[in-house]
Amino acid sequence: MKKIDLNTGISMFPMPAAVISVGIGEEANLITLAYVGKVCAKPPIIAISMRPMRHSYGLIEKHGEFVINYPTKDQLKEMDYCGTKSGRDVNKWKELNLTKEQGALVKVPMVKEFPWNMECKVIKRVELGSHVCYFGEVVATHSDEKLVTNGKLDPEKFNCFAYLNGNYIGLENRVLETHGFSMK
Repeated sequence: MKKIDLNTGISMFPMPAAVISVGIGEEANLITLAYVGKVCAKPPIIAISMRPMRHSYGLIEKHGEFVINYPTKDQLKEMDYCGTKSGRDVNKWKELNLTKEQGALVKVPMVKEFPWNMECKVIKRVELGSHVCYFGEVVATHSDEKLVTNGKLDPEKFNCFAYLNGNYIGLENRVLETHGFSMK
């Protein structure tokens, strides 16, 4: 196989595209981020990264909390809009007719219409060049009951997508194999 050199800024793998809620009350805002990932299981920690120039940056700095909201493929337009408009200029909640839903443990609202929500409290922040990385402990997780079978998320009921180099790509909603299948 012949390989070529690429720009180091290119992502070599799909990333989740998530809408992050920050801020409380009327100041609450939504921002779409692809720099989102689980980094620890116990305690459950997720990292998100954003540029300090973003309107949401000041809100996460102020409150130290955020909610990760995962939309479905059917909500792709709302997710994209949250990543292209600034909360300085527009109220995305009103523009998109999204509902603020109070979570269980953080004051930052969840997006009621999105099927998955993860409430997070910032436990650490790290400045990394163009972005600040926030490590959030997941203190509560919520799912639409239609996407759960026997108390677990059912991947065959998913209707989600990922982000890859400026493109949204659909994910299959069928299990290819389960972890550990190579050991059988």
